[in-house]
Amino acid sequence: MATLPVILVAVDGSNQCMDTITYISRILSPNQINIELFHVKTEAPEAVFDLGGAEGFSTYEAEISNWNSLYGTQIQDFMDKARKVLTDAGFPPDAVNATIRSKKIGIARDIIDESELGCSAVVIGPKGFDTLPDFMMGSIAAKLAESITHVPLVIVGSQPEPHKVLVAFDRSRRIRKGFDKVSRLFSKSLEEILLCHIIRPLSVPHPVTCTYFTTRTEAHWLDEHSRRITSRAGAIARDADTRGFGTIVVGRRGTTAVEGFTMGRVTRKILSLAFNKAIWIV
Repeated sequence: MATLPVILVAVDGSNQCMDTITYISRILSPNQINIELFHVKTEAPEAVFDLGGAEGFSTYEAEISNWNSLYGTQIQDFMDKARKVLTDAGFPPDAVNATIRSKKIGIARDIIDESELGCSAVVIGPKGFDTLPDFMMGSIAAKLAESITHVPLVIVGSQPEPHKVLVAFDRSRRIRKGFDKVSRLFSKSLEEILLCHIIRPLSVPHPVTCTYFTTRTEAHWLDEHSRRITSRAGAIARDADTRGFGTIVVGRRGTTAVEGFTMGRVTRKILSLAFNKAIWIV
């Protein structure tokens, strides 16, 4: 019997993370996937490390102990709720595993190391508990976006619509192979998959250089040309918004990949423009 693919879901206990759990429960195929809920536990709040090593720990030893007890309970409660969301969506109980592990090196590094043990994709929310503007990724998500290149990475925004998938299709072999892999993970209940290919023209004449241009035709010209002069990333994000696609699948690097860079500029822009979507980087 073939081994089922494992989806590694990095969890932190935040409300945004529960949105991520809800999303994967709806877009993934329940009977063909195993889910690994993975949490890296820190030994103390981040603020304690700003106090200066062992001295800070000894000063607040009682507070840290209480925090650890409460933190452990909250994470376990979160795991139980996440498991219930997934099993209620049709995932068999034995297909959902929860792991809470003490930090070894760093949260991002530990997630990367775990992903190298044989998972088929890594899923994470964009911010966790970070109080950042909606269009900004948190530090953990940003590190994973740059570092996880061996398997698809899914960055799930705020409550994306799970039933419609837009594929940013180019001529690269990577997007074709990547989409072939991730499409096998998707639920059969998907309503629509759109292959979207943006062609950037070599040039677009400026209105003032057109002999036919007059004030009367200004609105018409802008309407006809606005779609041609937008950026590729902007066009993809706009189409996803206007047509109700909550998931965007994009290649990590396009046809003009530059050695030394792990992510192409179009993919990087999509991450910032489509912050309320689920972005599958393949």
